[in-house]
Amino acid sequence: MLSRASFAPWFYGAFLGAALGTAFLGVGGRVAMRGIAMAQGTPPGFSLGGSMTVVFLGAATGLAAGLIYVASLKLVGNRMWWARLLFAVVVLAITVRGLRPVDSLKLALFLPLFAAYGVIFDRLWSRHSSAVPTQSTTAHAA
Repeated sequence: MLSRASFAPWFYGAFLGAALGTAFLGVGGRVAMRGIAMAQGTPPGFSLGGSMTVVFLGAATGLAAGLIYVASLKLVGNRMWWARLLFAVVVLAITVRGLRPVDSLKLALFLPLFAAYGVIFDRLWSRHSSAVPTQSTTAHAA
């Protein structure tokens, strides 16, 4: 039987992923895009609509990556190192696919954003999951 507790990791993963995705992948991605434009000699330009699109896509990508993290935990049975490795491989594949055509400048600017997103997501996830009592500990406490 599905309970509210069985959905909690999915909601937390989606929320945390979207929040960190907004900051790192959205805002950070917009800054990285500006860096690429400057390196290519493109004249400065800014549009609120374009920037909001990038921030929204960063939030959506972060949300998806957060759900991938939870799915990887479910798939490997909470063996954290395997889950982290699976998460990193999937997110790296998505990142590289989104950087077409791939070049060293794009990799240098975008990979640190995804790495920071992944590391901070994992740290916050670990802190949250260690603070939330499990069903077995709450059953013994009652």
